[in-house]
Amino acid sequence: MLLVQIYVDDIIFGATNVSLCEEFSKCMHSEFEMSMMGELNFFLGLQIKQLKEGTFINQVKYIRDLLKRFNMEEAKTMKTPMSSSIKLDKDKKDFNLVLKNLT
Repeated sequence: MLLVQIYVDDIIFGATNVSLCEEFSKCMHSEFEMSMMGELNFFLGLQIKQLKEGTFINQVKYIRDLLKRFNMEEAKTMKTPMSSSIKLDKDKKDFNLVLKNLT
């Protein structure tokens, strides 16, 4: 499976098979002038961390920048309310998706 996301001049793509990523990258380079940025770490203000256990997304950097911008780095923290009765599990269908970034 190959997934492609295009946003203005950024393209991110991922595949369950590394050879699909390489083939897509070669195809894009043959048609357009672009550079491979490597493994996806940031996209549209989101931080992406890819581990064996799964892909994790957060906005820590964005929040820290906002706090700094409004001089609130020392503000008192609050917990985010979340239902304690909901149990989050891994996806039943386990597959590896390798995400890459082109610009």
